[in-house]
Amino acid sequence: MRRFLFPLLLISLVLPLLPRTQAQESDDIGLYELFEISFTLDADIDNPYDPGDANVMATFTSPTSQRYEVPAFYMQPYEQTCESDCEAEVLEIAGEGEWRVRFTPTEVGRWRYSVFAEINGAARDGVTEGRFSVVESDNRGFVRVAGNNRYFAYDDGTPFFPVGQNLAWSWEEGGGIFTYIEWLDRLQAVGGNYARLYIDVPWFIGLEWEAPAGQYGGFGQESAWRLDRILEEAEARGIYVQLVLIWHRAFQTYPGPPVVIPRDPPRPDQAVDFASNPYNSRFSGSLNGPAGVYRDRVSQELLERRLRYIVARWGYSTHVFAWEIMDRLDEMAGFTTTDGVEWVNSLIESLREDDINNHLVTVGLSENNVVIEQGMNIDFTQSFVYQDRPIGAAEEQVEETFEDVVFASAIAERPVLVTEFSLNPWFEPTGDDESGVHIRNTQWAAVMSGAAGSAMPWWWDTYIDPLDLYGQHIPIALFTRDIAWDEVDFQLFEPGLVSDAAVEYLPLRLEDFNRQFRSATLPDTIFHVTADGSAPPVSLTTSYLYGRQFNSEHSQPQTFVISPPVDTELIVAIENVSTAAPAQLLVEIDGEPRTRLDLATGTRDLILNFPISAGNHTIVLDNLGEDWLQLAYLEVTDYVAPLRALALADIDMGVALVWIHNREYTWQTVQAGEAITPLNFSLNLPQLPPGDYRVEFWDPMTGNVIGEELVSATAEVPLRIDLLPVEKQLALRIFRDGEIGDTSSEPVIQPTRTPVAQ
Repeated sequence: MRRFLFPLLLISLVLPLLPRTQAQESDDIGLYELFEISFTLDADIDNPYDPGDANVMATFTSPTSQRYEVPAFYMQPYEQTCESDCEAEVLEIAGEGEWRVRFTPTEVGRWRYSVFAEINGAARDGVTEGRFSVVESDNRGFVRVAGNNRYFAYDDGTPFFPVGQNLAWSWEEGGGIFTYIEWLDRLQAVGGNYARLYIDVPWFIGLEWEAPAGQYGGFGQESAWRLDRILEEAEARGIYVQLVLIWHRAFQTYPGPPVVIPRDPPRPDQAVDFASNPYNSRFSGSLNGPAGVYRDRVSQELLERRLRYIVARWGYSTHVFAWEIMDRLDEMAGFTTTDGVEWVNSLIESLREDDINNHLVTVGLSENNVVIEQGMNIDFTQSFVYQDRPIGAAEEQVEETFEDVVFASAIAERPVLVTEFSLNPWFEPTGDDESGVHIRNTQWAAVMSGAAGSAMPWWWDTYIDPLDLYGQHIPIALFTRDIAWDEVDFQLFEPGLVSDAAVEYLPLRLEDFNRQFRSATLPDTIFHVTADGSAPPVSLTTSYLYGRQFNSEHSQPQTFVISPPVDTELIVAIENVSTAAPAQLLVEIDGEPRTRLDLATGTRDLILNFPISAGNHTIVLDNLGEDWLQLAYLEVTDYVAPLRALALADIDMGVALVWIHNREYTWQTVQAGEAITPLNFSLNLPQLPPGDYRVEFWDPMTGNVIGEELVSATAEVPLRIDLLPVEKQLALRIFRDGEIGDTSSEPVIQPTRTPVAQ
């Protein structure tokens, strides 16, 4: 059985300074665990954090003669001296500053190392050398992108499915490191294995927020002590941390929020921007304004130096899930696609050169952008899903999440994580959703839209913790266990929801096409239409069907797969036709031409109707004429059921995951105290091949398994599952012929079984 939460023991070995020729014998070190040496240098060094003044490197040689070069780092040891009634940590210097090297061995056997230094440009003899032995351990290694490019896996091949939340920072008045460790405890207790932490804020962890730039002493070393401690505590709890390395606000002139932030609950003062950045010329930095960072070599070198220090001090950790270079690249001052992408890629290249452990790398954007995402050298894409409450009207949270994930997934072939979401981007949404309904709905919507992990909520400190909403993580943590995420080829599909009772199905309209002339569609793209939109989204295709004579280089058919639950009607609406030459619209349904319509030049506002039976259908639209025609919209008249079903399936393997959601179960209805009517439906899955299937019924509200049955499907009778009445949500895990993983081990969280679906 594959499990995600493994508390790991951090092993640290500190060695004294030894003569260059003497080998250091040590206790055995576990595979993928920390080996550490410390030493001092007898030299006058102006700035030990500047590799130009002191470039200290260690070379490690593996049992198979592989060589690894790791930068050393200078640190000031601190100790926490508060022992009782501590409102925040009290740090005091604990001895003289020293140099350290941290290394993670990746092979079992006998290793050797040597340390060399270049001081003020002059090479010195070897500083120290030694040997150590590495033995097997329970550590699974670093997290990588799995072979299917959709999910994550450890070095040992075990899948890793992130479930957790943002724990972006603490602050002194909020309890500092003590509060942060309490958050880690509470996250671990509900099965969480992921947290996202900013290490570039001036109120908690920030190496460089005290002038001058390039000096990490004082508050910088206190910050480094906090991160040392957090990574140790996270590792002990099986939590993997995504580190945000550069805060976009450092290179922005912040105008302030467009709303009044409540005074209660307390929070750190976040009105910080470039005016306080030591890179600013007012603090002897090299930048007169934040927009100069893209082309200023001095600031570039300082940022690369900071990244080198981060890698040297914390790159050893297998529990650093990923480096996030920048949290909101597109919100930096003066951002342009060309300059911004080139700038961030340069930083990524520098980081990767220093990081021998090849941690995952990502960059955040406030909005997903095709050109930016495809231009960045990153390992996975992030998506932020925010409504603009309390200013804006409430939107459909599940639909927003689905659209964001499928759009991000279509941009590049790499995993997608929803790493921030909330109803309110400015302060906690307590007034809108006191019970956290939007958290649960977003988490399930993200997973079932193809994200590589659960969605990670914001407002951990002023919303989730004080309202004790951590339990929202339990169901998704349990449901996603034992799935071979690294092996399956999950694709979105549309199961059929049918009811014997009279049901009103609402229309679904696709109209968000790219309406820029001479825009193109990715070749051979098939748009799978669900009741919540299409995957990939139609915004990635053009509204134009180009002709065979003019703009012929863009001429290609468009293919849509639909699955109406009942007999209905397909509407194809034409907005206009070229005034230069005629067009000819071809509509094929399931390989059979339904119309081949000649369209005169200048034709406008034409609507075509086609009857469609219930079930799966492939719709192909093409233009066989001379010049273009433009689509206004496509509509299926009866498509959206009062229940929604988001589903993933590996058809060949015969494995499917399905989430059923009563569309009335939203934070709005719950907050208003409105009653929700349970709905009786059956689920048809004609896409799954014949065979015997084991179906598990899960309650997404509690994480309880509330039922299990065996169902058979044949070529003549597709798989059909009768559902329990659904008041809120229901989830299914479906496995053909024993494809389920071993579930004999005890779960991380023990649910209490309940007899009814919520």
